[in-house]
Amino acid sequence: MSRRRAATAVLGVALVVLLTVGGASCSGDSGRSDRQRHGARTVEFVVTGSAPNGVDITYGSDASNYRGRLPLDVTKPIRKNVWYWVMAELKGGGRITCKVIIGDAVRAGHAIGGHNVCTAQSPSDLIGGWN
Repeated sequence: MSRRRAATAVLGVALVVLLTVGGASCSGDSGRSDRQRHGARTVEFVVTGSAPNGVDITYGSDASNYRGRLPLDVTKPIRKNVWYWVMAELKGGGRITCKVIIGDAVRAGHAIGGHNVCTAQSPSDLIGGWN
């Protein structure tokens, strides 16, 4: 296995673990109606805050993976039954907030100091779809 493939595999496993663990500290909007959630046509990825030593930002879906810079505010068209996420790791200090927004549904995470990680993921049901 090449170094690049090994690094990609390790990053993928770490991402799944971080999103699973980080999902417990996420907040969301439970007051949205099904019509508002179903009618969404875009997903917005947002990372704000300060990171004097830098931050690694990765975002996308279960079918894509992108990198970004602080502050991040990217909108992409959505597809049905796709899981969307954002992850930002501080490089030695700072305070950041990350969000995934679909219609009126907002999922957010926070990280403060050190090399802490902020994660947020789209709302989903048990079979992997948010619709």
